[in-house]
Amino acid sequence: MRPRTVPFAGTVALALVAGATLTGCAPTQSKEDACDIFSSADLALVEAITSSGGSLIDDPATAADDLDSAVSTFEKDVSSIENAEVKESVTTMTAALNDFNAQFADAAEAAIQDPDSVDNAALSESLSAAEDAEAGVAEVCNS
Repeated sequence: MRPRTVPFAGTVALALVAGATLTGCAPTQSKEDACDIFSSADLALVEAITSSGGSLIDDPATAADDLDSAVSTFEKDVSSIENAEVKESVTTMTAALNDFNAQFADAAEAAIQDPDSVDNAALSESLSAAEDAEAGVAEVCNS
């Protein structure tokens, strides 16, 4: 009876798995993979926002709920990003996006009570900060 041999590729794969297990290290996420995750999450965010059934003027409560849901989904989607360079810029964007979400919720509440009391300057500033942070992620991903 011939001894059973493991193909070369199987041996290499086994060695890599054993090595990672023994050292506690897993393969690191590539920048490209992290950027793909971000790109998909960002596209879903934009689609969710643009397809909202509400608006700050016509239906502020629905608009605020839709934005809150979109931001929560975005956060969940990007939570799997592990690449340090991409994660740092995505964390900055997420913070800016959460700030915009809070500003929008305040504006929606104000619009329900008294549409003239909406702080458009604060809303615009927080939106610009979120857009700038998004551009920062794109810059990291395109470098």
